[in-house]
Amino acid sequence: MTTPEEMAGRKAKIVLAADDQAENLMILESLIEAQGFTFFGVESGLDVLSLAPRINPRLILLDVQMPLMDGFETCRRLRAIPELKPVPIAFLTARKSSDDVRAGLTAGGNDFIVKPFDPDKLIARVVQWTSRRLLGGA
Repeated sequence: MTTPEEMAGRKAKIVLAADDQAENLMILESLIEAQGFTFFGVESGLDVLSLAPRINPRLILLDVQMPLMDGFETCRRLRAIPELKPVPIAFLTARKSSDDVRAGLTAGGNDFIVKPFDPDKLIARVVQWTSRRLLGGA
């Protein structure tokens, strides 16, 4: 079995997503892997913080509502990890108020996608974000 670190070492275009609903992760996995990306899905912000530095994702998708640590706090903590600063972070959430969007962007997010999402539009955003790094990144 290939470890996450071995996958990252292959320079794969990795997408890491956090959502506390397993069915949402299965849908994302199907859509994203069908486009040739490597997908890792986890169910908490703590799992994202543990896994992201090990796999060097090209994009992180975060739900807002998760147990223990919400997506906003997860994003703030990810932005404090130097090697993850160039990694785009997109919120993928059912929350859609102006306050939520503002909170996500203030926390360090780069995009805000509302559920339910159009699969084609989501993939277009994934392709867009994985094809570049943020300023200061490699």
